[in-house]
Order: sequence, then structure tokens, then C-alpha cells
Amino acid sequence: MGLPRRIFEAEPGSFRGQFNRLPFSFSHNLGNHPLFDLPRLTRLCRTLDRIPGRTSFQSANSRVTQGWSVPLPTEVSSAAQAIERIHESGSWVLLKSIQEDPEYAELLRQCLAELQELTGEDLRREITWSDAYVFIASPRAMTPYHIDHESNFLIQIHGEKDVNLFDPSDRSILTEEEIERYYIGEMSAAVYREEVQKKAHVFRLKPGVGVHHPVRAPHWVQNGEDYSVSLSVLFFLRDFDLQARVYQVNHYLRKLHLSPTPPGQSALRDAMKILPLGNLGHKPRTKSEVIRFGYKKFIAPVIIGRRVMNRLRGRSVAPARNLSPGPS
Repeated sequence: MGLPRRIFEAEPGSFRGQFNRLPFSFSHNLGNHPLFDLPRLTRLCRTLDRIPGRTSFQSANSRVTQGWSVPLPTEVSSAAQAIERIHESGSWVLLKSIQEDPEYAELLRQCLAELQELTGEDLRREITWSDAYVFIASPRAMTPYHIDHESNFLIQIHGEKDVNLFDPSDRSILTEEEIERYYIGEMSAAVYREEVQKKAHVFRLKPGVGVHHPVRAPHWVQNGEDYSVSLSVLFFLRDFDLQARVYQVNHYLRKLHLSPTPPGQSALRDAMKILPLGNLGHKPRTKSEVIRFGYKKFIAPVIIGRRVMNRLRGRSVAPARNLSPGPS
């Protein structure tokens, strides 16, 4: 089950003008590759099921505005079963960190090496987290509107889908407040509004075609009439991790009725905001820890103090919000 000599079909440097600025489509050589046929993916799913948090599934019958509050499909009881019956199960399945399997690990290594060449970026130095996901979805499945922290290259393997992507720098689409709430753990913070749909870049993906998602680019996806299999090669970048810390501080400054400066407008202010969170870094075990460990540790004394005060007042305290990320 060998890999193509090259995965991305593009001239060196052709991605440079738009990488992490605007969405763009590209060609690739993984269309209908046997690593992504349903029996092989079912086997991969059963392997990943042994590791907590590596697989998830939900109903394909969601709405663009639904966020990640999507119920489980009623026809199946596991991610592996959802894949086996993907034609009729009405399911949306996510397999995370597929590089746990050596065959997919080699695929991820080759993709990252080619992207370093094509983007002209020193990705080996800038990447703080890299991963590979597979999305398997039933016919006409919808992925709700959301944003992600990662830079993503979405590679269509089987079936067709329309990917609606928006400019991440357009604040009439994605507000500063939405970004701030996302970085403190509200995974559905980005709110879809019909009036901005006219600004969407709509990409029709089919086997052999992919699309680049810049960091924080809002998006939603509609499958075609066949089941869909897509590979996501994704990574975090150091500069955007630092921006995340600025947004986390800005969230609390805004709660104090201040008007915080967005990242990138003042290097001095950014540095002052990053300092208390940046010095609390450690080797991350999960994607969430890359961008939220320092913030969670920084606010922990506040949460503890609040609980103590409420206990002294004889009032029960609601449990802390779960900050674990939803699907990407």
C-alpha cells in the first residue's frame, strides 16, 4: 500500500502568497487511495478506540448553526459500526491522530515535508503540534459552522463536498469577542449569520482536490450524495499560539469593561499579556494543552478563591466549565 512519489501537485513556492492568509484549492494524488477504503478505516478505528479520545461520532443531520451540540446517531452504537454502515447510518465520524498507525505516520511525515517546500516556511521550527485526522461522513452530512486554531490542509479522498470558508481577518464575519471566547474554551463561540454567507469562498472538493484552511478561518461543510472521506493534515504554529494567549487575556480585560487591543497592533502590549501565561508552558500532551495550559494554570487560583468564598457563604458552586476541545 505504497504512497505516491508526491502527494501535493504544485510547483515549489506556489502556496506562498496565500498560506495562512486566504483559503485556496490544490491538487493531490491521494484520491481513492487504499489506505482510506472503508475496511481499512474500520480497522484503523478499532485500533484508535483503544486510546481515549481518539475517535468520535455524531449524527450527520446537524444544522449549520448548531455548533458542536450534535446528538449521536440512533442507528449505530460505535464509531467503527458507523464507518461500516456509513452509506445509511446518518453518521459523521472523526478519527484523530491516525499517525498512531505506522502507515499513516509515514503519510503525515511526507505531507509535512512537502508543505515545508511548497509554503517556503520553516515549518520544522514553527510547528508546535502536528496531527492527521480522517473525517468519514454519510451522504448529505453537514459539519456545523466553527473555527479552529490549526492551519489545515483538507484532502478529499472519496465522495464530494462543498466547503464554505471565510476570511479569518474579516471582523464583520468573525469578531474579536468570538475569538476570545473560543480561546478560553467555548468551542462553538463563532456564530453563523446568514447575511455573511455572500462572503464565503465555496470550494467543491472531489477525489484529487483539496483546500487550505488558514488558522481561525470560519467554515462549514455540506456533503454530496455519496459518503465522504477526507484527510486533514493540520498543525499549530508558534506565532498563532502566542496570539491565543493575548486573546485569553483580552477576554478577561473585556470583562473589566476595558477595550483590549487585538494581537498584532502593539508588540509591547502583546508581550505584557503573554508574559504571565507564556512562562507557564510545559510539554503538551494534547492539542488543547498547547494553547490553554498556561491560561488554565494562571486562572486556577481565581477559580479556587471563588469556590472558597462561595463555600464560606454557604452556597454551592457550579463545576468549572469543561475546556476540552470538540471536533476539528
